[in-house]
Amino acid sequence: MVSETDREHLIQFGKHLKALRLAKKLSFRKMAALCDLDYADIKKFESGKTNITYLTILQLAKALETEPKELLDFKNG
Repeated sequence: MVSETDREHLIQFGKHLKALRLAKKLSFRKMAALCDLDYADIKKFESGKTNITYLTILQLAKALETEPKELLDFKNG
């Protein structure tokens, strides 16, 4: 079970991921194609409903043409 604090971290990560995706003008489907993930999974990441793995972070960073650390560079709360 995920704690309330952890849930908030997932939500904040998701908001940051969404902002990066929109800044690149990528739809869910286009981003999914670039990182070989299902677009529904990206929706879940952006809404904070699913925990994310390191390998998925690498895939998302590649699709966004950025470094993985950029995905984790956000403020909580």
